[in-house]
Amino acid sequence: MKLETFERLWRAHANDLSQTAQACLMEDMMQTMKRRRAGQSAFFLFLAAVLGTMTFVFGYGVIKHDNFDPTREWGAIVMLIMPWIALILMKRAFDRHVRRFPDPAASLPEQLSAQLDENRMAQQKAVVMFGLMALFPVATGVALWQLLSVGKMEVAHVQQGALLFGSVLGISLVIQIVRYLRVLKPEGERLKRLLEEYGA
Repeated sequence: MKLETFERLWRAHANDLSQTAQACLMEDMMQTMKRRRAGQSAFFLFLAAVLGTMTFVFGYGVIKHDNFDPTREWGAIVMLIMPWIALILMKRAFDRHVRRFPDPAASLPEQLSAQLDENRMAQQKAVVMFGLMALFPVATGVALWQLLSVGKMEVAHVQQGALLFGSVLGISLVIQIVRYLRVLKPEGERLKRLLEEYGA
């Protein structure tokens, strides 16, 4: 915490050390939550921009070349739609969290409740990502097989694509599992315990 912030809170609480300490704690927690919410918003904007670009490129290619048969190449459409569904689900969970706690700075219990709810939202997002990663290899395999069957890819290209997607998904899955087990769950249990102790 900056010295200017401490000085402001110290004077605002008539030089009372205990009240100033609590105010400093709440200020720090609030700033942390603001940074996290800003980071979440930036993440959603970035992901929407990436998916929007991919969707545009896909649509432009279909219109320009006019050689896409949705009855035989629908796997590519499924691959495109799945990340959009995941993004929508995660964004709705984030919006619900913000609506439930629009002003978590009201009190320390409110701060802890907001952080616990944020942690639950992050765990839900991780579960959505697990689901996406479980289904994506199936959709990728179908799409690659369809491209092979219509003559748009060679067997070597299919093998390379499967290896690339498999490696990326495998690494992402390991990262998500480690984060879920080592960060999100312990943090959620700690916040829940603190909230229960504070209310006791």
